[in-house]
Amino acid sequence: MALSAADLQKQLEGAPDPFPSLNDAPASKPSASNSGPLNTDSEDLFPSLATPNTPKQATTWSVRAVKPVSAPVFTDSFSLTGIDPSAYHTRDGKPKSLGDIIKDVQTKFKVKVEVSSQRTSNQTTFSVTGPSDSAVESAKKALTTSLSPQITLTVQAPASAIGTIIGPKGATMKRIREQTSTRIDIPGRGKHAQDDDNGSRSISPLPTPAEDGEALVPIKIVGAASMAHEAQAIIQGIIAEKTSKTTQKIKVTPPHVYPFVLLRRADFLKAANGADINLSRDDGLQEITASGDREAVSRVIESIRSCIAFYEGDLTSVKISLPKRQHRLFDGVALDQIIQKSKCSVVIPAPEDPSEDVHVWGRAANLGIGLQAVMEKANSQHTHSIPIRTAPRHVLTHIHQSGYGKTLNNAHPSVNIHFPAPSSGASNVDFVGEKVPVEAAHKELAAYLALMEGATRSVQVDYLIHNILRAKAGKQLKGYHESKNVLVYFPPENEADSNVILVYDPHVKAAIKKQAALAEIEAEILSLVATLGQIKTDTISVERKWHEALRGKNNSTLNAIIGEGRALAIDVGGNGLEDIVVIRGSPTDVDRATKEVLRIVEEAMNDAIDSSYVTEFQIPQQFVARIVGAAGSGIQKYREQLDVKIDIEDLRDSGEQIVGKKKKTIPSNVSLLKITGRKPNAEEAKKRILAQVDKMADETAEIIKIPRQYHSIIIGQQGKYIQRLQDKYGVKITMPKESSASTDEIHIRGGKKGVSQAKNEIQELVEYEKENNHSIVVNVTSRAVPRILGSKGAKIHEIMSETGAHIDVGDKDRPKDRDEGATTAVTIKGTKKAVAAAKSAVMAIAAAVDDESTVVLHIEPKFHRTIIGGGGVGLRNLLARVGAPSDPKEQVGLVRFPQNGDEVTLRGERGLVKKIQVELERVVAGLRERVVLGVSIPASQHRMLIGHGGQPLMELEKRTGAEVQFPGSRSYNQVAPAENASELQDADPKDVVKVVGPRSACEKAIAELLESVAKAPGREKREPNKERTTSNHVATVQIPFKHYHLLQPAGNLTRELRSLGVNFSQQGKPKHDGVAEGRIDDETDLDAHGVEWKLVEYGADTEDGATELTLKARDEAALEDAQKLIEDAIKATEKITHVGLMTFPDRSAFPRVIGNKGSVINDLCMETGSEIIVPRDDTTIKIYGGEESVHNAKAAITRVAFGGRRRNGD
Repeated sequence: MALSAADLQKQLEGAPDPFPSLNDAPASKPSASNSGPLNTDSEDLFPSLATPNTPKQATTWSVRAVKPVSAPVFTDSFSLTGIDPSAYHTRDGKPKSLGDIIKDVQTKFKVKVEVSSQRTSNQTTFSVTGPSDSAVESAKKALTTSLSPQITLTVQAPASAIGTIIGPKGATMKRIREQTSTRIDIPGRGKHAQDDDNGSRSISPLPTPAEDGEALVPIKIVGAASMAHEAQAIIQGIIAEKTSKTTQKIKVTPPHVYPFVLLRRADFLKAANGADINLSRDDGLQEITASGDREAVSRVIESIRSCIAFYEGDLTSVKISLPKRQHRLFDGVALDQIIQKSKCSVVIPAPEDPSEDVHVWGRAANLGIGLQAVMEKANSQHTHSIPIRTAPRHVLTHIHQSGYGKTLNNAHPSVNIHFPAPSSGASNVDFVGEKVPVEAAHKELAAYLALMEGATRSVQVDYLIHNILRAKAGKQLKGYHESKNVLVYFPPENEADSNVILVYDPHVKAAIKKQAALAEIEAEILSLVATLGQIKTDTISVERKWHEALRGKNNSTLNAIIGEGRALAIDVGGNGLEDIVVIRGSPTDVDRATKEVLRIVEEAMNDAIDSSYVTEFQIPQQFVARIVGAAGSGIQKYREQLDVKIDIEDLRDSGEQIVGKKKKTIPSNVSLLKITGRKPNAEEAKKRILAQVDKMADETAEIIKIPRQYHSIIIGQQGKYIQRLQDKYGVKITMPKESSASTDEIHIRGGKKGVSQAKNEIQELVEYEKENNHSIVVNVTSRAVPRILGSKGAKIHEIMSETGAHIDVGDKDRPKDRDEGATTAVTIKGTKKAVAAAKSAVMAIAAAVDDESTVVLHIEPKFHRTIIGGGGVGLRNLLARVGAPSDPKEQVGLVRFPQNGDEVTLRGERGLVKKIQVELERVVAGLRERVVLGVSIPASQHRMLIGHGGQPLMELEKRTGAEVQFPGSRSYNQVAPAENASELQDADPKDVVKVVGPRSACEKAIAELLESVAKAPGREKREPNKERTTSNHVATVQIPFKHYHLLQPAGNLTRELRSLGVNFSQQGKPKHDGVAEGRIDDETDLDAHGVEWKLVEYGADTEDGATELTLKARDEAALEDAQKLIEDAIKATEKITHVGLMTFPDRSAFPRVIGNKGSVINDLCMETGSEIIVPRDDTTIKIYGGEESVHNAKAAITRVAFGGRRRNGD
């Protein structure tokens, strides 16, 4: 029977219907009840709703009523048409009456049910009252399920939406079934071919086509009428949301373009024109995925393609060679940092690629910066590698599967250790980290690899029986480790490798020799293999054209033949030969698989014969274009779904008619369609095409203009209501897009009757909305928006709760730095009274904000921390002094300090802002008068001056008004340097005390401090310049002037003495430091980098004499070590014959020469056998050593300083 929108909505949800019919629905004939005792004509049992004494029936737009009683009571009402209680039976088999069903529901859910009927419409109304909303809802569902007739509905869903309808692990489908108590059936994938009773194969109904070319899958819903309709509405809502979305992927090639494309993410989002788009990336595959609105996704993908094309032609590259181990430094984070810094991308070869070439891509102007960034990263950490020379695949398999690699990494957390995969072909293990930890890890692995020498062996076992061997002899294989100290490793299944690896465990010491143990286990494994039986190989002749049918989609047919846990392999094509299939495995499995392969090939041949059926029919020419579809998508859809061939012949020039006595050719208005394929499929395609033609013949279209503000009501939540209109009237409703020129035009297309009914219902809905929903828009200052919203929306929710109106603040997510004069629209909806009250509250807040004033003070940043104080205490005290609100929430925004700069902003009520300004200016004036003075007080006296608990110091600061900072305090280094720092140059930094405050207060505090020190008991008086001796062990050493360079601050000897804790002083200095003065006519070399080079003899012009060193150590052992260190250093100078002087244009290259914590310069000294000294105050690097080693060091320094890299052996 026909139902109005209100009736259908009540059946679906039991909630107000947003699409009421303002006209009476056509009355349907009452259905005859099958229950004898029930008399529906009785006025006593079912009083008519039309009688004057009955209460007025609620309108279709009424809401659920909650009766105000002393205890919470929930009431709801709903109507059912054509109820049929006889479908349910009692335990003795008798049909249940309506009274029986109601009684059961009341008892089960503890509710009260009242019933009334309307004979004219055969409609029964139920009123349910219960103690809770959930009890009422459960009772409603039980009554609806028990009394509604069982129906079957079919929803045509696009194939792309099936996954969403089912949900993760069937969660969505389960929820719909439980919510509606219905049975929902979705055809499985590819289950269109079924076997009939005679064993022959027949074709079941296949997915029907949609208008946009996507396949439609029929979903069957079985259950009570109202519940089935509710399930239908839920599924249609999911479909409506899904079909408007799409996902596309694009692979970015070539690889060097990918990082540049990622930087343009903001541009891609702009291409979406505000649509909801999600962009994600897969760095491994170098793919970008766009999800969201279908049209917006297309625009974004096109924008990405254009970007890729642009960068392909705009970028150039430069190649640099780096040792393979340094490639490890360039991980994803490092590459991102380089492109951010230099606007250049870096392409590193794969770890298994032996190439050492690194390519830097970018614009020509940026390549220099890019190269510099690459070199800085390459030198940022120490790298080392160790090759696995013996059986690297076996050793790496053991390291990975035994977990030793993870153990070694855990033992050295500061070092990144990279073990290559066994199948990669690489054999070098790379280390990255600081030098000392790297060397420790390297040493430990080298010792482990030494234990692995001769500890591995491979056994040839056919890979097809690996699983069988592990299943039948797994316990025995594991026992080899306990009995013979031998581990057995099988290769991964996907590698089809027949080598089983045996490893003698290096962790365990055993009496048995390695080779003997390995040989014994090899013999036992081969013995086990012999007991498993033989492997059979069978070759079948199969033409290449049947190979695809044998494989199946995604090799599904082959996988089904092979099965699980069987030692069977099938090679279609057989080692490059096109017309054979090779099957290997156990004899039983091979025989079974051979029969199955032959059966499948035979069926494929029979299908080809059956697919020769032809059917022909004609359709009007005007519908041909829509049948064919855009770019042939419609015809292609039938070909893919039904495996048929469709040919279309134009008959416009073949029609002949006799006019009078002459035969004339009259253009025809039909086309001939010829479909070829299997008979059931061809007939199904014909049926679908003719049905599509019939539908198009009855189509009409109308445009109605509805103001845009009502469009969301028509669409409904998740498109639920517009989808229901489309299903109810069989029409297609298209809402206008925001970018459309006519934003108020709604297009309705479908059958004439359906279009007219849908149009009337939409117009009725809009009229109702106009009468019952009042809306106004007020503009407020944008600065007032945060105040209107409140913290986390608290204020606006308070206003809505008090007034009952709905308030929507536009642009509430705009940035905080709005223009002072900017305004924001606030939309208020509800009854006129509620709207007026809400408007008054909003405007009151806006007026208060408008009365605020803003003052900007310029306060030096160095004073900000002092004014704010620790934890904001200083600022809170300042606000309290001027009478500001004590509530922290009200204090927010009164005073804002910048992150950078000197502008401090005051914003609030005018009088309060003025008070804060005056107080801040007073505080800042005092801070500006502050000075910092230093005073030298022995560190041993500091504890006495601070006193117990710091009380004496606090009293001194209170008396003088100055602040005293002792060395070692937290804020000591935050205080500016002392004004009289020049007077304290000779003082020990540990003795310098800083005094901060007005000058007079500082001087007073210093005087008191010195007076307290003078009065301190037991104070040792010292002469001002008398040196304090902290070391008890002293010795003197003579160093000839010729070797005076050993004592340079940047020299190795000086650093090593300091590392021993030995201090030294020297007496006597040569006029020259062992480097001969060059003559004015000496030749010097100037290279391409502007570096001047000079080679002189060592100590040629140095006078006779020696420097006396006084060594001071904390103990005798350290003193002896220092003396021996100096003797060894002097002895080592016997090998020095020349000195090389490299004078650079500036010191910019020196950091690269020195390296992180001196790592580079130390490596250069060790590799070249020379001593290299980089000065601190000039641009000349000095190289000491033999003539050859000096030249080698010069070449190495040049490479490091100007872009090259040292190689092993350089």
